[in-house]
Amino acid sequence: MYALTEKVVTVRGVSRIMEGDAPIDVAMFETVINSVNPYNVSISSYATDNERYKANIDQCRQDEEAFRTMVQQVQDEMIQNADAAQLPEA
Repeated sequence: MYALTEKVVTVRGVSRIMEGDAPIDVAMFETVINSVNPYNVSISSYATDNERYKANIDQCRQDEEAFRTMVQQVQDEMIQNADAAQLPEA
């Protein structure tokens, strides 16, 4: 019999700047949230272009904060679903 044991959500994002008409990714962000324990989340961030990252650090930090906010929304939804699944039947 099939049984779902866990759900894993990977979320990735970038901090992107424009140089002329060309989009350039200068930082990347990633998180993995597991339904078994959605309270435990780690977020990785790293510069993909050090010189452009330094030149645009304020924008990169704002983008990382926006990413963290979005991750928290996904996490909250997964926590709510996990809590609902543990409710006893009426």
